Amino acid sequence: MTVSGTALNIYLQDKDSGLETVLHYYLLDDYPTLARWVSYKNSGHSILHIKRADSLQLDIPNNKEWKTLSFHGTHANEFVPSIRPIFEGIQTVSSSRGSSSPQHQPFMSLISNNFDLQHGDYFACSLIWSGSFQISIEQDQGNFLRLNAGINDQDFMYALKPAESFVTPQALLTYGNDGLASLGRNSQNVFKNYIINSRVSEPLIALNTWEMAYFKVNEEKCLKAIDKAQEIGANLLVIDDGWFEDRNSEQGQLGDWIVDKKKFPHDLKYISSRAHEKQLKFGLWVEPEMITSSSKLFQRHSDWVLGLAPDRSTLYSREQLVLDMSKKVVQDYLINTLSKLIKENDIDYLKWDFNRQLAPIFSQGKAASEQGKISYRYVPGFYTVLANLRKKFKKLIIENCASGGGRIDGGMLFYTDQTWISDLTDSVGRFRILSNMATIYPVEAFSSHFSKSPNDQDGRIILLKTRLVLSSVGSLGFELNLDHFSSNEIMQIKEFVEQYKNNYSLLHDGTYLPLISLRSRETDSIGCLLINNGKALMIYSYGATNAIHQPKYLPLKYLDTNKMYEVDGKGKASGQELNFAGITIEPKMGDFQVEEKYIKEK
Repeated sequence: MTVSGTALNIYLQDKDSGLETVLHYYLLDDYPTLARWVSYKNSGHSILHIKRADSLQLDIPNNKEWKTLSFHGTHANEFVPSIRPIFEGIQTVSSSRGSSSPQHQPFMSLISNNFDLQHGDYFACSLIWSGSFQISIEQDQGNFLRLNAGINDQDFMYALKPAESFVTPQALLTYGNDGLASLGRNSQNVFKNYIINSRVSEPLIALNTWEMAYFKVNEEKCLKAIDKAQEIGANLLVIDDGWFEDRNSEQGQLGDWIVDKKKFPHDLKYISSRAHEKQLKFGLWVEPEMITSSSKLFQRHSDWVLGLAPDRSTLYSREQLVLDMSKKVVQDYLINTLSKLIKENDIDYLKWDFNRQLAPIFSQGKAASEQGKISYRYVPGFYTVLANLRKKFKKLIIENCASGGGRIDGGMLFYTDQTWISDLTDSVGRFRILSNMATIYPVEAFSSHFSKSPNDQDGRIILLKTRLVLSSVGSLGFELNLDHFSSNEIMQIKEFVEQYKNNYSLLHDGTYLPLISLRSRETDSIGCLLINNGKALMIYSYGATNAIHQPKYLPLKYLDTNKMYEVDGKGKASGQELNFAGITIEPKMGDFQVEEKYIKEK
């Protein structure tokens, strides 16, 4: 990936301590975005301790009544928007969990008081980092603002030895003056062209076994799933959790990636070969960073476990412990183990999961003076494993997952090909999450799956069409047992999959632009326009119904006012008319209806 820009490096030196500091600035040529990071080198003779290492600092006057825009959430409810006034003191969004977390996204934007879809200034900051972080805004006594972004200083103390260097993650700072859509467009373009290097270049439509079978997955079910996937036009079978030995529940073992011969008597290669014969790719779920005390790996190498000590109670979550990714021996073990798994089973795709946080964070065998490095070193250690696998297997596709959207950030977008954005497969709720995510990230990074109704997470009943349409933005997939559908429903799904493939350049590669401002609740209506190369797709999710049956007029806002368009292949309308008068949204009976309109330049 080649990105053009202008670099500025400012060199500083503390002659007393011998600390050399370089402030790195890289201004992208094609985007109003600055990449900023800092590197340190100890040129002295004594150990220096870095207690805080921010990647970016920006000072600006508070002359626009600035507010902050950030995103918070929890499992299955990620990316809830938060807009707050700035007050005297410090506001912070952060994670101290060892990962970027669903609780706070490593993003904060200053937005002016008049900020809406198409108006208002912003300074948007994203940290390209998958570990603990903090982004803060401080208003001082002089009414000036200071924005800082970097590694979370909790559990961080980097002992920099003589001749040793340390580099912070990159932070991206984007400026604009025309509102939320501009922020999203600029951020999506920067991530598309500066960060993401995805191997998903054509429709990749998965049938995943998780909600189809959960831990009861087996050979017979997978062989049936291959036939069903082929029937509807999917081209990837993914065997999710439960395929390996002693894994029949969340409390089962992790760490020994050996196929369960009771469930798969002919081994995984048999399933892989059958999938490939049917022109499907073959994928597998793994959670390589985790281990359980019931595993053979734990019996051999309990010293590889993060935070394990004989004089302390062991802290479990989901019965899991975490491998210490700061150790090279652990990195090498995972690279070798996963490489063997990929080669022996001809695997095309890995779904890489991460289902607990890092706590406590200390490394066995390391001196007390070295423990402050571990929360930092875990992350590049983890990146090393991903980078090695991508280098060894040029066509391998890796999907990022962390109990859904628990580790969505620029670092993960760089090292993986797409992201499972949430464990919530209710398409209406998931579309709310996706819509807010597009403020920062492009939809090409999103994995969106059609699931059953009533939904397994919230029991919501949703129409077939709504589930299909709202699951089609990003990489469409299926997360259910297709045997439960009638022949007529299978035909509808098959036709929709073909439609998705025909409109892939919009649904996967298009720029997502909001037609309605950020939403916190899925019961609210959501509208968007996906644009790419003279084509556009409007999607409108009605939300919860009401008794007021009046049409709405939805301005499309972002079309070229100097061009003519046809809508759904009919008539002609000017871009100006569609932008300002808009599309008529007719009232519909029943909750969670959906409308879509295809728009093309004439």
